[in-house]
Amino acid sequence: MERITALLNGFQKRKITVQEQQELDEWFHSLKADPSEFQGWLTEEGGEELLAEKLLHRFNHQIARERKNKKYFYYGIAASLIAMLSLGYLFFRKPAAPALQPQIVKAHTAPGGNRATLTMDNGEELNLNEQALGYINQQAGVQIYKTSAGKLSYGKTSSPAGKKMAFNTLSTPRAGQYEVELPDGTRVWLNADSRLRYPTVFTGTERKVELSGEAYFEVAHNKKMPFKVRTGNQEITVLGTHFNVKGYDDDNAISTTLLQGSVSVRNQLSGKTNLLVPGKQATISKTKGEIEIQKVSLDQVMAWKNGYFIFEDQDIQTIMKLISRWYDVDVVYHNKGHVRLGGTFSKSSELTSLLKSFELISDLKFDIKGRRVTLRD
Repeated sequence: MERITALLNGFQKRKITVQEQQELDEWFHSLKADPSEFQGWLTEEGGEELLAEKLLHRFNHQIARERKNKKYFYYGIAASLIAMLSLGYLFFRKPAAPALQPQIVKAHTAPGGNRATLTMDNGEELNLNEQALGYINQQAGVQIYKTSAGKLSYGKTSSPAGKKMAFNTLSTPRAGQYEVELPDGTRVWLNADSRLRYPTVFTGTERKVELSGEAYFEVAHNKKMPFKVRTGNQEITVLGTHFNVKGYDDDNAISTTLLQGSVSVRNQLSGKTNLLVPGKQATISKTKGEIEIQKVSLDQVMAWKNGYFIFEDQDIQTIMKLISRWYDVDVVYHNKGHVRLGGTFSKSSELTSLLKSFELISDLKFDIKGRRVTLRD
């Protein structure tokens, strides 16, 4: 624990080497802890000392495996610490050196949250944030609920056989995300600015849904009814597995990342099909027929669902596209556009705090006015 405390102290005083920064960043990134745990540890007897002990214990159990499997590109320890300590705590209370301050005028800084709209088959729209817990509606004999965990859930059907199939669409706005448990038990987490269309009852020989945006699926196993996800010109077929799909309208390609099981990915333009194995990602261009397969960092792909942004030497335009969706802001570039950043950041951070972190680890300057963010070198 003394070593970690010394590294943190050195960072606050800005007396830390590149090697020490990498060591500290590896320590934080390997923790994979829910920020809510930090609050619990802090409120227990021992407070900050207990927090340091818990984090160090977790680090020692994970760092060996992490070093074997990953190459780190993190240049921003400041960002990592802000992500972990979004509660506003450090192991010590010494003030950090003053950071570069963005110019803030009536800034919109709140992060996104659990927000979505459910569109019924008849066109009726329900703002799920305004719905009380419990029963909220019925569609084609299926009761729809909002659970105590704040997710959407479908009950057993009482619809007579042969009744016309009804479809629902779950939509998240920018700065929103939501979880739904589909009628077959499949769980889906929708990222910001995404839409999922699905039947209220799965019938026939397949379970088919349509996605625009990004979502993580944990598919309920049913050998007799393969689960299919249609996104643009891509179709995914699975029996039961865990995978992430990203295919926003303004993206040039659709990417599917497999975490568990196996999926078949088909390019509808060319008819080509590839089978994915865990840890691999299939990328399909929206205009070409090829399917590119590569190994990716699952932590980075799943960071959005786990409450983080993880950047690994990524260009600032890619980073700010994610930021704009989560904070519902528009981005204007008055810079050369060649900046690349790395780091781990909490999605619960205020936008101003997040951009201050970016300024600490780069030569960028950010001006925020309302919902507009301007980048300058």
